[in-house]
Amino acid sequence: MNDERLDHLIAAHLHSTLTHAERSELEQRLQHSASDREHFWQQAEMHALLHHTLQSNLGAERQPPNSVRWLTWRPLTAAAAGLVIGLFSATLVFGYAMPRAVATASRLFALADGGFEGLRGRVASGFPAAFGVWNGDGAEAANEKAVEGHQALRFVKAEREPALPNYGAASCDVYQLVDLRPLKADAALGDATLELSVQFRDAREATGEPVKFIGKLYVFSGTPGSLTAEWPLSQKEALAAGSGSSDSLGGSPQAWQKVTTRVLLPEQADFAVVHLVAHQPQTPAGTEAAFGEQFADDVRLTLKTQPTLPVRLAQR
Repeated sequence: MNDERLDHLIAAHLHSTLTHAERSELEQRLQHSASDREHFWQQAEMHALLHHTLQSNLGAERQPPNSVRWLTWRPLTAAAAGLVIGLFSATLVFGYAMPRAVATASRLFALADGGFEGLRGRVASGFPAAFGVWNGDGAEAANEKAVEGHQALRFVKAEREPALPNYGAASCDVYQLVDLRPLKADAALGDATLELSVQFRDAREATGEPVKFIGKLYVFSGTPGSLTAEWPLSQKEALAAGSGSSDSLGGSPQAWQKVTTRVLLPEQADFAVVHLVAHQPQTPAGTEAAFGEQFADDVRLTLKTQPTLPVRLAQR
């Protein structure tokens, strides 16, 4: 069988015009020939590249001149990668096929100043009313050991929530609103996940007094609006929420602890709330916790998209 025949079968697959007999023929060739599989992936990647270039050009015509492009590359289309799923045993399928169809992972610079290098003095008090600024309880820029750059965020003191004035203040909370609207087209490419990662450090020597570090992520539709006045009661309106944490008793004053959490990103998501927390669980009721030796740095948001691939189940 010559290469022209293989090219015809691959082209028919990529354009969804394979007959049942041709599909079986192509499956047999890919199952038994490493060179045919390599040729298939070369053609599939070229198809995906051309598709991406066309979409990018069309998108550029529709975008305003000063718009920001958030992702610079995309995964293979489902049509390009889908055929290989189900051809081999499960071990071989995911060992060979998935590296070519791996999700994109793009750091979002819509989250502003994740390294706190631009922060001067204390953060503004209260929940943020605008995108791209850090607000919250008593926290400040600190010229301490940093993951990146020269500054980190120092947690200083807890403050009570205006919407819950009688609630005990055991946590120092810092927030940022992140605009997700420019990501809607990319999130629609397949299963999209928004991941938050934060580095925390407890600079105390061992004390036996626990501190919990928490990174929280919420996604909402619409506009922030009344979120500011009603927080934290408005958390219940979130489309999705995630939380990751790390506990510390001190004793490793130079060590950074990475906390990660992620949420599935619905297509209707318009903005996110990034929430950093230093919490003292043993704070007596009615008092406000004091900190000072707890830090956060290198806050990152990453959008990960995985193409939705057709999976054909086979009994063996």
